Amino acid sequence: MKIMERRNFKESRLNNWVSLIFRLGIAISLALVVIGLIILVVLSGTKDIQPLFRLDQIPAAIVISIGILILLLTPILPVLISVVTFWTERNKLYLGISTTVLFFLILSLILALT
Repeated sequence: MKIMERRNFKESRLNNWVSLIFRLGIAISLALVVIGLIILVVLSGTKDIQPLFRLDQIPAAIVISIGILILLLTPILPVLISVVTFWTERNKLYLGISTTVLFFLILSLILALT
């Protein structure tokens, strides 16, 4: 009975971490994109907002790009935590599955950024 309680506690802790990472990643990303849009409106005014081609719009583009990059990286961190957790528990099946998912996430990110 104790083994089952310990396993449920570990799974609950892992789920809490994953949930927290997703929430923080999305919140930070959203905040950066909104801040970037505010910078864009302040620098350009509402009359002449181009699709970030002018030199004075570069700070806004950088902030927005960082927000989008954080949004792209958000799913990778929970999977990485799962890989480490399953590796420490020596759970080969879930370690293999998590490693495969991590590989495809990183491959997708690389293809998206090129």
